[in-house]
Amino acid sequence: MDSQTASTVSLPMVTVVGAICSTHDDGLKVNRLVQSMLNQGHSVTLDFHGVKLVTPSFYSAAVGNLFSTFREDNVCFRLKVIELP
Repeated sequence: MDSQTASTVSLPMVTVVGAICSTHDDGLKVNRLVQSMLNQGHSVTLDFHGVKLVTPSFYSAAVGNLFSTFREDNVCFRLKVIELP
């Protein structure tokens, strides 16, 4: 899939994880979802609307290794984070 035909997948964290995003395991769950979507050529939006708490452990597990796994100049690497509390 090239960059002109790639779609954007929105992952609502309140649905995927809940209003409290705190555990490393939940972060890994999100990471696997994001990696799958990025590998398919999609852009991904992590939507934190409705989330009350995000811990560093969760966030690190969710997105920390994506920057080393997907090079910034790779057209398939498009990640957006919105409404992070």
